[in-house]
Amino acid sequence: MPELPEVETVVRTLKSQIIGERIQNVSVFWPRTVYESETFIQDLTGKRIQDIKRRGKYLIFVLDQGFMSVHLRMEGRFFLTPLGEEPKKHTHVVFVLSDRKLEFNDTRKFGRLRYSLEEPETYLNALGYEPFDERLTPEHLRALAKNRSVPLKTFLLDQTMVAGIGNIYADEICFLSRLSPLKKVQTLTLKQWQEVIGIMRMVLSEAILEGGATVRTYTASLGITGRFQSSLRVYGRGTQACLTCGGPLKSIKIGQRTSVYCPTCQKG
Repeated sequence: MPELPEVETVVRTLKSQIIGERIQNVSVFWPRTVYESETFIQDLTGKRIQDIKRRGKYLIFVLDQGFMSVHLRMEGRFFLTPLGEEPKKHTHVVFVLSDRKLEFNDTRKFGRLRYSLEEPETYLNALGYEPFDERLTPEHLRALAKNRSVPLKTFLLDQTMVAGIGNIYADEICFLSRLSPLKKVQTLTLKQWQEVIGIMRMVLSEAILEGGATVRTYTASLGITGRFQSSLRVYGRGTQACLTCGGPLKSIKIGQRTSVYCPTCQKG
């Protein structure tokens, strides 16, 4: 599933290629992909793309009138294709631009597109601060965690706590923080939260520079090859040797999500 670095990579790539383009017409092949499917085509046709931003795991297309938010979910991705080319298999929405098409493609059909005249923040207001937001401080996280007995991994995955982190980067952040993913968040000290924030920003920055990670079922598009998977320390390496201590990594379920950690290095 694409997380913050993957979505940020898509945003940056699309910004370099389609800003200023006008949507000539729209085709929807799977109505459930879009909200308000009966008006979606009319709403988007003729709109000019002025900017593309990210909020958590959402892409936000800023149009000359209104906004389109996109949640890629498990396998959503975009392709830029020639006008005369048939839509790719699993393409559910096509936006015809001046001399090419932008296809929204989603094998599992979980991705969603939504047009709104209102700023997306009106319906994304439950999201927590971005990892790079200066308001995300140790004091802020400790206050959020004060009365919660959930594991650190569960806390990091909660989009209302911090926006954009998913399974891959939560495992990596816990490992580099030398904290067990099972550690109850209410027990973390201010110093530990400071370390978590610093490592969170470091890991996500590295991943963005590498174009994110394309692992397992999720594959990037737009000519993007996510290279960060070669830098993963624990995610997807259950039962293999820890790259730090050489001991065996352990794979467990936390909140129905597979989590990999080192019982030796992550005793904190």
